[in-house]
Amino acid sequence: MSDTPPRVSRRRRVVTKSPPSGAQGRDRWILSYADFITLLFAFFVALYSLSLKNSGDEQRLKETLHGVFDAVQKSIKPINIGEPIVGEPKDIEVVETKPIPAAPPTIEESNSSAVYALLSQVVENQFSGLHASGQISVTESADWVSLELKSGLLFGQGEYDLTNEAVALLILVANILKVHPSVILVEGNTDDLPVNSRRLISNWHLSSLRSSSVVDELVYRGVDPKMIAPIGFSSEHPKVRNTNDYARQQNRRVILRISKREADNLYDYLFQ
Repeated sequence: MSDTPPRVSRRRRVVTKSPPSGAQGRDRWILSYADFITLLFAFFVALYSLSLKNSGDEQRLKETLHGVFDAVQKSIKPINIGEPIVGEPKDIEVVETKPIPAAPPTIEESNSSAVYALLSQVVENQFSGLHASGQISVTESADWVSLELKSGLLFGQGEYDLTNEAVALLILVANILKVHPSVILVEGNTDDLPVNSRRLISNWHLSSLRSSSVVDELVYRGVDPKMIAPIGFSSEHPKVRNTNDYARQQNRRVILRISKREADNLYDYLFQ
């Protein structure tokens, strides 16, 4: 046996230094900073766009805002890694679809829609209390736009002279009818009780005079006299049955029927 001690082999251990924990992401603040600068730029461009709207340049405002929001949308998209892909995929065919334009409204449709919308707006905004109590109502059918006014709003009991409130209302109605001329029939209606006046002969007389008073006021305010005429129905066209005082109050009314059919004058509209 040899007295030489056994040789122990030792392996060299290679120690690698790990980078600091924040070294990999120390440059990521540049992306956040770039996004912040982009949004800040968009904010100032939006402020500039608002100043353009104040000066009345709506087209430039639209174009500027479109560019701003399109730029902001692009800035928040993820960053591509590797070579960018240019163009559309070959196996996908892009088909452009064009929207089908809606048919423009006819003159009659646009005119009647405007009259209905304007009358409704006047009634709801200027006479909301009377509308809520049922003194005024605006309705629409296939052929007519109808403005119904209770006689208690327009006249005194058994009278055919317009009240001040009625004149104020008819002035607003006349302004609409002058802008959108149409054939107008003004219908007078009464209840079934006989008249109690020395000046009036019957309900036919009263209903005709009341509708004529409304026509006179509208013509005085500028409505074309060739497009309007009064008609009295007496008690022959009740809204509800004349069974009590409340029902009779509903039947005493004047209705402005505004035609949706185009015509040059009321005579041709009725008789030709």
